[in-house]
Amino acid sequence: MSILGVNRKSDILSLAEQLKGKLPFPFETIAVAVNFSPRYRSVIKEAARIAYLYKSNLILIHIGALETDQKKKISDCVLDCHINESNFKIIDQQGPVISTILNVCKDNIVDLLILGALKKESVIEHYVGSIARNISRNAKCSVLLIPNPKERPHAYHKIAVSAIDLPKTSLTMSTAVYMANQEEAEVLHVVSEEYLPMFESAYADCSTDMEHDNLKLEFVEQCKKRMRSLLDEIPGASSVNIKKRVIFGKPGHSIHVFANSCKPDLLVVNSPKKHLGILDRLFPHDLEYLLEDLPCNLLIVHPRGF
Repeated sequence: MSILGVNRKSDILSLAEQLKGKLPFPFETIAVAVNFSPRYRSVIKEAARIAYLYKSNLILIHIGALETDQKKKISDCVLDCHINESNFKIIDQQGPVISTILNVCKDNIVDLLILGALKKESVIEHYVGSIARNISRNAKCSVLLIPNPKERPHAYHKIAVSAIDLPKTSLTMSTAVYMANQEEAEVLHVVSEEYLPMFESAYADCSTDMEHDNLKLEFVEQCKKRMRSLLDEIPGASSVNIKKRVIFGKPGHSIHVFANSCKPDLLVVNSPKKHLGILDRLFPHDLEYLLEDLPCNLLIVHPRGF
């Protein structure tokens, strides 16, 4: 084996060791994928706002070699956002879009990857949607999708987080609390998604509507108690204005409906399963509902231990 091969293997092992047990926050290093679409300056400014507020290093990733004048355009845009030259770098690499972006993030131990995204996916735009899906599923860091980047970005005043009953959720909620504090958010909606058919089958034997309603209220209170228990363990939760909600419906679809109604600046959800079953491949599920028609900025939290 060549010396180069040994060093590369050593580097990979070293990176793996550094990532082991690393929380999805704080955002010490942020990366943003950059191209020269009409919205590229807005995407950069959104990333720069977050990097500046969270005191993060910023990496700008471009697929393909950049000309000197192109690098200057990117650099000037970042500098206009009051980011010091020592706190950002531009990486241009040749290669397949998805694997190259993921490798740059892994090699630089990125905590948050930011992507400009299309609000609603059509047949023509399917390629972009596929990139978002693949990166969201395979990234080793959290991914923020911004469907409508602004030339003058604003803070996330209203944040919502899915509190679905899964092992990953405590870290997802912790990340939402972290961001709510950093953004000085006015409110954090903590939303428990409960699948309605499960509820209906459990209470099908109720003899009266009143009995059914009482049992439903009892079930809602149990869900809120679970959320309170999780929040009690999260540092910084007590300093955030938190509103707890229980909604019924298919996971992913129900939170999508809630986000369209509540209109948060940011929706925070768990990362998807890495390996899909046959039914998952055939029918929409969880994250697919959100990716098909983004209701707002979407943060997909990737706990590194899962």
